Amino acid sequence: MTNLKLLSPDLREFRKEFNLNSTNTLTLTSPKILKNEKVSKAPTAVLYLKPSKTACSSAGSCFSMCLNTAGNPAYLKGKLACRSRRDLALRTNKDLFLRNLVIELFRFYSKNRNFDNVSARLNGVSDHKWMTIKVSITGYDSSHLLEKYGIAVTAGAYNNIFELFNSAYDYAKNMAVSKTFSFYDYSKHIDHNFELARRLGYHLTLSAGSLFDTLSTAIENGLNYAGVLNIKRNAPMPKFITVKGIKLPVIDGDLTDWRIGDSNQTTHVVGLRVKRTPNQTETMRRAFCIA
Repeated sequence: MTNLKLLSPDLREFRKEFNLNSTNTLTLTSPKILKNEKVSKAPTAVLYLKPSKTACSSAGSCFSMCLNTAGNPAYLKGKLACRSRRDLALRTNKDLFLRNLVIELFRFYSKNRNFDNVSARLNGVSDHKWMTIKVSITGYDSSHLLEKYGIAVTAGAYNNIFELFNSAYDYAKNMAVSKTFSFYDYSKHIDHNFELARRLGYHLTLSAGSLFDTLSTAIENGLNYAGVLNIKRNAPMPKFITVKGIKLPVIDGDLTDWRIGDSNQTTHVVGLRVKRTPNQTETMRRAFCIA
């Protein structure tokens, strides 16, 4: 008899090849993300992939200030190696990578289903256009999810991962998974289908440092605009700042990363204090920071 609580043989082999498992596919312990659970009561999982010209095709001044190399130097080498390994796994076999990702996201959700809000960021330090990436799950995957987590998802092809999660039903809570589980990201792309994102429940915050005019796009689409301010870590966040001649109210984006909870009645600046990265200079900060 097949043990459906085990992953399918092809996924087990894929995970072995790229040293992926349930402890290193998603990141759950980033200090900023932990604030989501403590401050916003919304446990959050993040997918960290290697940033690159392909993964971040709209990146401008942010490239030199990328937070990919931020954090404790003692852990940097291992952290970067893990992100590169995930990136290689995605580029080598996108189908298997996405199937593994789907299962790990449902695993994370199932461990936190007692919360009113659970979330995931698929772009930790990358900017992939996830709404355009198709994903499929097999009949075995579908049975595995039902047997192990009590979650029903129809096997087949979906236009994107958000569509798949919107179709999922949690028998443990007798409700759709999407009632409590949401996706959000920061992005520097102005060519997203923002209406589709709203229909899918994919919360986007546009950010500064792009090759393109993300501020105008944010205002046109009723989105918030994230930007880094060149102020000290403990300095208070200003109530308003003027960006490109436009005065906008400011949200302190360092209090929590859970952008879904931000006010969106009008465009706000999500202010983020500048973080130090290796070899950072004042010239780089001036080019990247919005104030």
